[in-house]
This record gives sequence, C-alpha cells and structure tokens, in this order.
Amino acid sequence: MRLTATLLFCLLGGSSALAMQCDRWTASMEEDEGGPRMMASICAQASSSVPEAQHALFFQCAGKDALSIRYLPFTSGDYPPGGNEEYKSKVEFSLNQEMFTLDAHFEGMDGALVMELDTKKASLNALMAQKKITLTDVNSDKVPSATFTLKGAKKALEKLIKTCE
Repeated sequence: MRLTATLLFCLLGGSSALAMQCDRWTASMEEDEGGPRMMASICAQASSSVPEAQHALFFQCAGKDALSIRYLPFTSGDYPPGGNEEYKSKVEFSLNQEMFTLDAHFEGMDGALVMELDTKKASLNALMAQKKITLTDVNSDKVPSATFTLKGAKKALEKLIKTCE
C-alpha cells in the first residue's frame, strides 16, 4: 500500500503539483501489490508551513458490497500510538450534522488506518452528498485528525463502485 501512495504522489510530479491535487477527488487505475486496481482518493494539507505534509484517504473495492478505506495521516510523532503495530481503534467520520464510526486497524506496510464500509449503508450516501468530512481517531490524540473536501467524491466513488465485483 505504501507503494500505492508513493506511486500516486510520483505521478502527480512533486509537492507543488500534489498540493494542487488536494482540492478534488480522483478515481483512476492505480498499481497495487496485486496489480492494477481502481482507486478513489483525496489528500489534504496537514501543515501550511510544510507543503509535502499531507494526509491521504484512499478507497478501494473490498468485494461486491464493501469498500476498503485507507487513511494515511501525516505524523511526525509516535505513530502508530506507542509503536503498537497491532493498533486498533475507531475512526469517527464527521459530516456536518451526520456522523458515523468505523472500526480501524493499523497496517504497517504503508502506515494506514484501514477500515471497511458497506456500500449499502446510508453513510456512503452521506459521503457523496456532503461538502467536507473530518476523520478523528477516537482512541488516540497521537493520530492527527484530518478534514477532506468531498468535492467530486460522488463521481469518484460511483466510478469506483461500478468496478467492484
């Protein structure tokens, strides 16, 4: 998965190009450890003083009725919390007046908090209808929260979901 994030960043051609891409969702074929896969993604600036400091959010198919969500927070501190490679938590997704929580676990290969979202749940519709989303690890202040725009999320997620089998 770190390969996926690295490839995505390299394709965008550097930090200034990457910074420009952080304001919209994309859906495209990306190279993964199992070969090319459709992925919907967005990034968000983590620090105004460090252009390459970005949080990333990736969605992939996890079967016919599920999406795998990978949150790669930009951290400079203790991550995963306490150095625990088996770290598990809950991540809260806040969307204006709506909120939902998903179980998450750390995967060391790319440093992501990984979650699964059922495509039949109303929470997916909320992701495609709202203007922004904030992700917060409810069990740790060591994992930074991040706010992502949802501009273009509906189109990107619908394109991704069409490829799920």
